[in-house]
Amino acid sequence: MIRKLLLGISLSLAFLLTSCEDKVAEEKLVVDNFGITLVDKITTGDGSQSQPELIRFINKDLGVIVNSKQNTVDFINITSTSISMSGQSVQITNDADADASSIDVSVDESILAVVVSKGACKRGELYLINTSSLQKSGPYELGYNPDAVDIAVDNKYVVVVNEFDYEDGVDGGCDNLGFPGVSIYDISSGIDKAVLVKDMKISHTGSNGNLAEPEGVKIAPDGTTVYMTLQESNELGWFSINNPPDVLVDKVTFTNPEHEPDGIWVNADGSLICTAGEYDGTIGVHQLDSSGKPSTQSYIRMAEDLPSNWDWDDKRKGIEPEEVVIVEAGGKVFVLTTLQDAGAVVVYDITDPNNPKYDSGSITEMNDYTSGSGGTSEGEPEGLAYKDGYVLVSNTEDPSVALLKSSWAK
Repeated sequence: MIRKLLLGISLSLAFLLTSCEDKVAEEKLVVDNFGITLVDKITTGDGSQSQPELIRFINKDLGVIVNSKQNTVDFINITSTSISMSGQSVQITNDADADASSIDVSVDESILAVVVSKGACKRGELYLINTSSLQKSGPYELGYNPDAVDIAVDNKYVVVVNEFDYEDGVDGGCDNLGFPGVSIYDISSGIDKAVLVKDMKISHTGSNGNLAEPEGVKIAPDGTTVYMTLQESNELGWFSINNPPDVLVDKVTFTNPEHEPDGIWVNADGSLICTAGEYDGTIGVHQLDSSGKPSTQSYIRMAEDLPSNWDWDDKRKGIEPEEVVIVEAGGKVFVLTTLQDAGAVVVYDITDPNNPKYDSGSITEMNDYTSGSGGTSEGEPEGLAYKDGYVLVSNTEDPSVALLKSSWAK
């Protein structure tokens, strides 16, 4: 009996010591650079059947893409050395006039949100999926031509920005002209009981004379402030999710007149926002004051840093950054973005946001056109996700997905 008791105590102590050692090791993680490198890349199928728009981690072993050709979400197996299509999918809609185009996964990995667009003339749809059972709830009505979606860190709200697109709306001959805006759903009672909180309108014109149309959205880690990129009007907009206005009020113009960003990310303490300047080929690095309002703006001109054998042009939409992610590890802060024209992902060290430094980059498309002379990029990567030292990228035109890793990935 005493021997068994001593054995039990020994095992408990060993477990505690191991847990403590793991925690200390995690706290002592030292990072010199991101050093992004390619691990594996796979095709997602024939281009007539597959078009992976965005990609996310469900957990460290499973990823997901939204396939706009089939209106499905398709799952990907992940290891430290490879990725493979799992063969499992969820059909989102069978509507021939719909496009499943955007996704997000909750921080606790329990909810997958999927956005379906029906163009500028009809309202889109939101579907919510339990990642364990793959049970689908919805559709929940959205605004016109919905784009990006984000789930709050506490799983209380889902926010979708509705681009609308005035040009498509007018030229498309809509019976009734819609509007850009934001759809806010309360999902605190469960994904099968989502309640529309606000169908917000965005109705202003930017200082550049263009009508405001939202592209990217990110809810701050405090779960309260919602930030969005307003591409055509070249602005950043924001509001409180606890008291959303009927019409967007708070906004600021980007100091770079041609920034016109797509993707957006907020860092862990809500003091920094990065934006992907689809038109000017820069990464916006915007510091926030204590109220969450942008206080300073700076822009990383990537044309000065990209490898000379990458295929891109130093012109308007000649680099075309799409999604953007901020990664914090070992006392360092990095920003990653996918480059559609170059078929690549790049990383910058922004630990000092006033002095960003190029860190690393990698071609992500199936064909590494840099291996020979005169190669051209054809993959057009867009989707970008990070988890535990690993990175996923979706290439819309290959079509394919890539797994990459950081210098500290295990």
